[in-house]
Amino acid sequence: MRILLRAIDALSLLALICAGMILVYAVSHILLETVLRSLFDTSTHVLDEFIGFSVLSITFLSLSWTLREGGMIQVNLLTNRLPERAQLFLQGIVGTFATCLGAYFCTFLWRNLVKNWNRGAVSESVAEVPLWIPDLIVLVSACLLVLQLAASVIRPFYTETQEV
Repeated sequence: MRILLRAIDALSLLALICAGMILVYAVSHILLETVLRSLFDTSTHVLDEFIGFSVLSITFLSLSWTLREGGMIQVNLLTNRLPERAQLFLQGIVGTFATCLGAYFCTFLWRNLVKNWNRGAVSESVAEVPLWIPDLIVLVSACLLVLQLAASVIRPFYTETQEV
């Protein structure tokens, strides 16, 4: 089980690294567009679309690692007052519910991806980006978030001393 938890963490870290690389790309594209417009009175004509896809990708790719590192906002005003066992039980219930809800959400993402793939849907810009590409990034990221949610339910049963 510890191997599975480590694999999910490794995939989450890989997704975070991809998000970082996309961020570097986005900043570079904005700088390129600024130079092209300022100095050469021209444009790439796809800045808005590509930056939109980049922000979408960065957001979704970083979700699983953010959850793993405890960066998600948690309202624990009441749960902090509970005994530790009750906190663990409640976190397990909420984590299980969130995992199921996330998995259900992934089915909609999958259907959207298949629909765009079958239709050959492309964006309305000059680049005509196939819409299944951003759909795939969102689906993979959402599935990774679901795995990380499931891991958050399982992880408390494997103490830090066992993971070493």
